[in-house]
Amino acid sequence: MNRSRPRTEPVRWEARWRGGAAAFLALVLAGTACARGIGEDGAPADLYLAPEATSPTEPAPAGGDPASDEAGRSAWSLAIDPATLMAAVDDAGGGTGDATAPVVPAEGPSWFRCPLPAHNLQGVGGGLISPMAYLVSPGPPGTEAGLPSLSYTFVRLGTKTAHVTAVTETLWRRVEIGYAFTTLALGNFPDDVQDTTGVDIGLDHVMVHYFNLRGLLIEETPTCPAVTGGVTFMYNPNVQNIDRRLNGGVRNLGLERANGTDFTLTASKTFPTLFFGRPVMLSGGIRFSQASQIGTLGFGDAYRMTGEGSVFAFVTDCLVLGYEYRQKKGALDRLGDLVKDEDDWHAVILAFCISPRCCIAVGWGHFGNLANADENGVWGFQFKYDF
Repeated sequence: MNRSRPRTEPVRWEARWRGGAAAFLALVLAGTACARGIGEDGAPADLYLAPEATSPTEPAPAGGDPASDEAGRSAWSLAIDPATLMAAVDDAGGGTGDATAPVVPAEGPSWFRCPLPAHNLQGVGGGLISPMAYLVSPGPPGTEAGLPSLSYTFVRLGTKTAHVTAVTETLWRRVEIGYAFTTLALGNFPDDVQDTTGVDIGLDHVMVHYFNLRGLLIEETPTCPAVTGGVTFMYNPNVQNIDRRLNGGVRNLGLERANGTDFTLTASKTFPTLFFGRPVMLSGGIRFSQASQIGTLGFGDAYRMTGEGSVFAFVTDCLVLGYEYRQKKGALDRLGDLVKDEDDWHAVILAFCISPRCCIAVGWGHFGNLANADENGVWGFQFKYDF
């Protein structure tokens, strides 16, 4: 493994990621009036009111039932098209027909109370491999801190297995902060390395830490999707140890460092009656990343732009079926059958909403090459709970 590869000048954004994250957070907090618009009284015009709203023109009365208030607090995981909900009020004879009025029905459809989005493999709100623009458990308007969300995800990738624990917290309904810890058991990869190089790498797993910050830049309206920007800082404490044991063999393939930062921009739109009268959520976005296999194989010397997206449809009020796609561009050179080029990821997800706070998801994936093997029969599950 003594090959050398032509070096290109790296895009050195890494030294400025902290300043960029701070500027990004300031933009999110300053963008409230722009995203929501201005009401007739000069105050920000909120598009969505809490599910306890009892009429098209009046907010919910104070002093309501604590249990229902708590249920409503956990129900605001998805933005809903107010125009469609106003039509539901009009059909019931309780509305005025004004699609711009910021109201929802008294109870709201039962699918509205599902605790979505889930956590993806890097610990941000989305499906299992891609993000959504919707933040995790933001709470109703006026909420300063939404319900914290905790999830555990297990993924079987041939002889490899991944365990991911993630936690998120959404502040002021605009900022999502989160952390995820991943352990990837390497399966037969260490044996293949030893057979090829004669070197024992001394590890049977790698770990990756993900530190996430996302902000809602534009709130969803009947004609505009929600748009969210995100920053993910990643650290892999094991990859450089493997490189040292191989006398710089991984660095010769393009490894530059043990940490890196992803930048994402994601748009999502919910169409509440598109699928036989039930909602469909469409998401799409771009990602700038240095990571190889989301950081499990380290980080390269330059940022690469990729695309990603998903579509989720409610089959019933509590059962959601989805498809996800994530484009991949490898940061490492290929080395025979030991380190192969990365392939795009595909996943099919089935999520069951047990309660307004709890959700279980199972999935099947086609991940292509993952280091030394083709992982085209990936399966896994996730348990997520909003506290």
